[in-house]
Amino acid sequence: MTAIAFKVIVAAACGVLGAWLLRRPIFDRLSDRAFLRRAVALQLALGLGGFMALYGIGNEQVISDVPSYYLPAARAALQGSVPLRDFPSSYAPLFPYVGAALVTVWNSGKVFALFAILMNALALAWWHAAALACFGRHIARQASLLYATSGHLLIQSLLGTNQIWIAALLAGSALLLVRRRDVASGLMQALAICTTKFLAVLFWPMLAICSSRRLRWIGAAVLAGTAVYVAFGTAGANLLYPIRSQSELISSGNLPYLLDPVLSRIGAQNRSIIGATLAVLAAVTAWIYARSRNLPDRERSPLLMTGLALTGFVFLLVSKKSYTSYAVFFMYPAIAALLFRVSSAAVCAGFLLVFNMLLVAEPSLWFHLGGNGRRLSEWLRTASPGLVGGFVIVDLALVACYGYLAAVSAACVRRIAAGAISSRSPTQSATARSVV
Repeated sequence: MTAIAFKVIVAAACGVLGAWLLRRPIFDRLSDRAFLRRAVALQLALGLGGFMALYGIGNEQVISDVPSYYLPAARAALQGSVPLRDFPSSYAPLFPYVGAALVTVWNSGKVFALFAILMNALALAWWHAAALACFGRHIARQASLLYATSGHLLIQSLLGTNQIWIAALLAGSALLLVRRRDVASGLMQALAICTTKFLAVLFWPMLAICSSRRLRWIGAAVLAGTAVYVAFGTAGANLLYPIRSQSELISSGNLPYLLDPVLSRIGAQNRSIIGATLAVLAAVTAWIYARSRNLPDRERSPLLMTGLALTGFVFLLVSKKSYTSYAVFFMYPAIAALLFRVSSAAVCAGFLLVFNMLLVAEPSLWFHLGGNGRRLSEWLRTASPGLVGGFVIVDLALVACYGYLAAVSAACVRRIAAGAISSRSPTQSATARSVV
């Protein structure tokens, strides 16, 4: 429980810091470049400060997936083994080679945490530039301050997870799309699915919808990504192993988990749940596409970030495996959508403070209380009803936050599709044109 308390305290402290910084008028007076430098410096100070406190002064070791999966895969690649042929991996074919490069620099799991901190700073810079084009200076600056002080992002960086890599590459792709560099954006997404995990493809439909040259974007992403996978398949790699192994896993914090006692009684199988998840995501994508059809190419930029947030939160709600760490992928678009929809920045900061605390606490509670790897119906049969009931309350609060943010994102999509972004602030359209 000490680790859980530490995470919650860190998330709360970061949230309070973010709320306080929003009230500081100095950030409004800075030039765009000066503001971004300070925002990135703030995020790096929190990340590197936490790194030194935990891994330097505290002499702790990186936990979670790094010692169990990242380091063994990296060292196997250094020995000449081929991923998915000579050793199993739940990640993309090139992931062990990225890890091998990092381990060559510093043979310690701590290098993954340090790399994640740096990638998180890069993600902030790219998201901020994209937000300037999509929403204008005011919302972009508020979103960047709240992103830089997100306790959940800080914890994930210190854990060294590759979710940060996906977020950074998604931010880069979004920025390149806003700047009408569709091929480069597609190539960056090909890099994402080749170096992280296949889950990165979740956001491809939204990126393609907002691309002004869809065939070029799709061609770059699909052809480059396919070339890498075909090369490993030719070498004997079992390319379907990551998908098959991950499809059998579950997590808490989603509707299939909370509804498991009902789903178990009606005999719902994994395949039917996965099929329903894909159907819901397809329906959401079709709805966004229908809303965007009448928008000129240059008006689709604001739709991109709100659409990414909507896609992400719907996935977290309906997927049977949706760890809270996945929220890292689209945290910045979610913050921007919330600020666009809710007029009070203080209310947004307060909500995000609670949301970040839930994000860091929920999965740790699930593991600590012994529910990990077990369906809710099974856990109810073998554990104290009061213990499980208390956890379910936390889970319901988290899922309610997902639902609220999905509703906020959907409302933003409707407003933007109706042309509300152009009337929000006269400076936003000029900013967007100058960046694009």
